[in-house]
Amino acid sequence: MKKYAAHTTYWLLLPLILLLLFFFVFPLLMVFLGSFYVEGEGFTLRYYAETLFESVNVNALKNSFVLALTTTLLGVISGGILSYLIFRLGERGKNVLLSLVSVPLSFSGLVIAYAFIITFGSSGTFTLLLAKVLQQDPANLSAYLYTWKGLVLAYLYFLIPRMILTMMAAWTNLDWSLIEAAESLGAGWGRILSKVIIPAIGPSLLAGSALLFAVAMGAFGTAFALVGTGVNILPLLIYTQVSDVSYNLSLANALSVMLTVVTTLLIYGYQRMFVR
Repeated sequence: MKKYAAHTTYWLLLPLILLLLFFFVFPLLMVFLGSFYVEGEGFTLRYYAETLFESVNVNALKNSFVLALTTTLLGVISGGILSYLIFRLGERGKNVLLSLVSVPLSFSGLVIAYAFIITFGSSGTFTLLLAKVLQQDPANLSAYLYTWKGLVLAYLYFLIPRMILTMMAAWTNLDWSLIEAAESLGAGWGRILSKVIIPAIGPSLLAGSALLFAVAMGAFGTAFALVGTGVNILPLLIYTQVSDVSYNLSLANALSVMLTVVTTLLIYGYQRMFVR
């Protein structure tokens, strides 16, 4: 009977295994192999050399890292504070706000970008209202939106909700009696925060940070719709390498591997910190 149950389990897992092979393992393997092998040249490390030493590619990696790090820090701080405020509300208010917070997660990157354009662009509702109040040119007030600053603002729109949802479980599972005990012993809020609260919610903070960083590093739709190729970041640079303007599939593969490696190493670092 146990043997039959084991065989049944294997057969039930087969569709999942095939799905992972064809839509996860196989595409990653083709990208990895394509970064080393070029038709007519055979095995080569030339594109990895270009990725690591050409200024355009190095700057794209630096810009992506800075953008992801900036939005992650802002997202963790904002999301952490907002999640606590939501947690302190009554059950009805908490459920309503969590439902609203979850809405941006259902939007694609293109939808988010266009929402920002029609709200904060030169003809956007908010920009026109602000321009009327300040007696300024709407084009000047909205110029930031199509730059690195605009990307930070747009990224935070879909990163903060992820942090809020991640932290809600941490606040729910926090043993609040420890805080009461610390207060009764005369500990100040600074000491309570550093010695009780941060260690307790630390794993959720690290998990949320890793999630936000990975999403920000690989985000494409919002960046492409908002700034086109005006900002040099890895996802947009990879796109240019497979477009009609500058087709270089092997370099795109190498850049994709580099993006995957950097993100994976940083997430692994977060996990190691979590284990400790």
